[in-house]
Amino acid sequence: MSSPKKKRRGTYHHGDLRQALVDAALRALEDQRVEDLSLRALGRELGVSPRAPYRHFETKEELLAAVAVEGFRAFGALMTQRVAAAGADPIARLRAVAEAYVLFAVERPAAFRVMYAPYATVNESAPDLLRARAEGHQVTMDALAEGQAAGLLREGDPMQLALVLWSSMHGLAVLLTQGQLGRFDRPVEAAKLAWLVSGLVMEGLLPRPDRRPCAETRSS
Repeated sequence: MSSPKKKRRGTYHHGDLRQALVDAALRALEDQRVEDLSLRALGRELGVSPRAPYRHFETKEELLAAVAVEGFRAFGALMTQRVAAAGADPIARLRAVAEAYVLFAVERPAAFRVMYAPYATVNESAPDLLRARAEGHQVTMDALAEGQAAGLLREGDPMQLALVLWSSMHGLAVLLTQGQLGRFDRPVEAAKLAWLVSGLVMEGLLPRPDRRPCAETRSS
């Protein structure tokens, strides 16, 4: 009876290759640019045939969309946790969203870069990505709606208020992930800075006749 032939390298069947590729991409992006990511290189790392990754992702842009989905889901979980811990006050809940945004960027910079990569880099029409992004943004919109309904935030288009908050926190997150703010790129220090900046932003979102101080220093 002949002995079974050993599989040649490159014919290994991975148990969950799709998820393994997403995980490998996130690891690779910790040290390399999005532009340099390669499906074939990831396949070699995972020990599968050169064509195997393309059975799950026809292009690199599709893989990056899946990476972004993973990021938005993790970000949503972090936001949900911090919003719940903030209690019932809409302002505290909104600031928890802002703080979570910055902390996620600092703690998972590779995922953050892909989530907000230039549109040409990621397959933006992927249904999973559209859904994950919308679900992540809905937490912010819900907190804004609660604040406006309670009379704690100024009236107006909530999308405009969301843009003010998002652009401020995104700018801070990018500065931190690019190492532009020195020691503040550590999570504990980043959280303090996020709390300060979000408080100042809140000052501008409060109803004009009743501006209550929001930029006080919070003890760690």
